[in-house]
Amino acid sequence: MQTLTEKAYAKLNLYLDITGKRADGYHDLKTVMQTIDLCDTLEFSLTDGVGIGLSCDREDVPCDDSNLICKGILAVLSYAYFQPDCRIDVKLTKKIPSQAGMGGGSADCAAAIRAMNKLFHLDMSADEMREVGAMCGADVPFLIEGGTALCEGIGEKLTPLEPLNGVYFAVVKPNDAISTPQAYKLFDDKGTPNAGDYERFGTALKSGESAKLGKALYNAFTDTCGLTSVESAIAKLRKYGALGAEMTGSGSACFGIFNSEEKARKAVEMCDMPFGGIYLNKQ
Repeated sequence: MQTLTEKAYAKLNLYLDITGKRADGYHDLKTVMQTIDLCDTLEFSLTDGVGIGLSCDREDVPCDDSNLICKGILAVLSYAYFQPDCRIDVKLTKKIPSQAGMGGGSADCAAAIRAMNKLFHLDMSADEMREVGAMCGADVPFLIEGGTALCEGIGEKLTPLEPLNGVYFAVVKPNDAISTPQAYKLFDDKGTPNAGDYERFGTALKSGESAKLGKALYNAFTDTCGLTSVESAIAKLRKYGALGAEMTGSGSACFGIFNSEEKARKAVEMCDMPFGGIYLNKQ
């Protein structure tokens, strides 16, 4: 039996602006994503038989063909015109919260794409894996390699940025959740495209100064999501010392930037949310 373990790292959106809506219904984005060292773990096993089997330690995660892990596996096999003569079993251990805006499902999909490339020696380049990822979801191309990057279009146009160092992310998530389709609908009803200031954000990021970066964080979904629990989480993070705080993705997880692990840990404790943790960037 051949086995492989692959980590799937969560992401935060340090900057997220919606720049328009396309004719096909998708939205154009300008977002800076950052992977952090919170991760799911995927354990792959190749055994006698056929098909794909998926199990998970969390009951709220679907283990059928709707799961992005299965979609990622099938997308790779289709792209490579490859039919394995074995069964592919995946054991998923979830640490990334669901409906949080942290890319948990997309990260799992990216990990599955990387794993298939390794297990079957397909020799796919990073660009080819990103192309496969784009068929599965907007965040997947970035999460193939992660790091710090500007993502444009529907997420498929990537520009690597300088690594973010010396920053502690305090991440908290209230019980409330909002689906991505619902978040976009609310934005279409109430939001303003191109409301962010990317020039200011880019200057702050290049400066390497946490305080400047904290003041430049932006998420177009925050004002339109309508969740008072998100407003409360952001306010608490700032109250307890964050240099800046925002929601990530379409929510509902929020994060604060700190230059001290002790201060970040204290803020998570004081926020007292259902989910909370201290994380570093993952390059």
